[in-house]
Amino acid sequence: MKLYNTLSRGMEELKLGKTVKMYVCGITAYDYSHIGHARTFVFFDTLRRYLEYKGYEVIYVQNFTDVDDKIVRRAVSEGKTQKEIAEKFIAEFLKDMSALNVKRPDYMPKVTDHIRDIVQAVQKLIELGYAYEVENEHGKDVYFHVPAFESYGKLSGMSLEELNRHRIEPNPKKRDVKDFALWKSAKEEDFKAKAVFDSPWGYGRPGWHIECSVMSAKYLGVPFDIHGGGKDLIFPHHENERAQSYALFSVEPVRFWIHCDFVMIKGEKMSKSLGNIVKIRDVLNVYGGEVLRYFLLTAFYRSPLYYSEKALERAKNSYNYLKNTLINLDMEISALKSFGEDRNSMGFDPSSFLKEFENAMDIMNTPKALAVFHSFAKAINRNLYDMSLKELESCFDTFMTFSKVLGLFENYERIPTLSKELIELVKEREIARKKKDFEKADKIREKLRERGIILVDTPKGTRWLTKHF
Repeated sequence: MKLYNTLSRGMEELKLGKTVKMYVCGITAYDYSHIGHARTFVFFDTLRRYLEYKGYEVIYVQNFTDVDDKIVRRAVSEGKTQKEIAEKFIAEFLKDMSALNVKRPDYMPKVTDHIRDIVQAVQKLIELGYAYEVENEHGKDVYFHVPAFESYGKLSGMSLEELNRHRIEPNPKKRDVKDFALWKSAKEEDFKAKAVFDSPWGYGRPGWHIECSVMSAKYLGVPFDIHGGGKDLIFPHHENERAQSYALFSVEPVRFWIHCDFVMIKGEKMSKSLGNIVKIRDVLNVYGGEVLRYFLLTAFYRSPLYYSEKALERAKNSYNYLKNTLINLDMEISALKSFGEDRNSMGFDPSSFLKEFENAMDIMNTPKALAVFHSFAKAINRNLYDMSLKELESCFDTFMTFSKVLGLFENYERIPTLSKELIELVKEREIARKKKDFEKADKIREKLRERGIILVDTPKGTRWLTKHF
């Protein structure tokens, strides 16, 4: 596999051991999650699935930021605690991810469960000379001193001038404009939201960036293989995270930094400031999770994804084509088994499609992988009534391999082979139809429906589904 490493600014071969350690920055739990979040987590879930398909053991960690300025502000405005707000939106996020077939991470650490670890890391950074305390009216803040870390800016590629311009934590007591908070002293609203924790610097709470440095190291060790997130996290979050972790452990903390591009709406980046946020739950209500997941995979992860109702409709139609192919394939397998029939082999081999699919996924080119999937589906449909049972089953296995890697058709239930008793009813109905005894044919159809079998008349004879379709 080859992926683009943000740190080196180039495609690199993933040189991995048997176990792959991956950390992906999770949500700040203050609101419902949007499709920008969905794109990131679906992509890294797909990467995880493909690595597992290739035989790797993946240890996947995804955190929750459950204490933050935005969480505190919402808690105060709603008369709730930080914990109540965070728990609500973490639960909503997990519901969204379940609908999108995103597998649960192996670990989902919360910031508030790791305050002691964070305090110890901040103390160590002070001792090493990378951080310093600043007194204020509320207690003490702690800042990371950026000039103490020589390679700061390497991940984002920003110049010194750009770095100075982008700082967003004004404080005249800071030693350098670029310095960023490791620990924030508690203010009145923090106490109202019960978002305060004791520390050597008084009551307060962690800065955003130190959280991920501490939690990734705790669960994966340092260095680990893959750190992922949205493109918007490269600076300042991942730049600061790299600086802290390198300072703490004296080693490059991450081998591969991988980032997803933005979701675009009407030519603009989706963002709260522009008021064009589309929540996952709103799309799920109209299209369902698998159609949205399909849509999120239609753009290469390093390219923008253009969101529109038309694009979702196209994704829905494409998804349904694959779903119908799967059903038709499975119906044919069930029919041949149930009738005790078979055909001569026509020499159809799905292995060439599997190879093309793997070539696409080796660089995580999901739109290309989907294109191969559709080519395979078309080949199945062309040859459906000519393939032998063994060939049909081989196609089914390959189809489900593609599906598992891409996270589609997760809850598909196989169409059953019918008992001799039910097959006799199917044959009896076919005879009745040929005699134009439609009343008898309808009675048999209804009798089978009551048994959970839905008959489907095709040019090649009777096939069937079960009620869950």
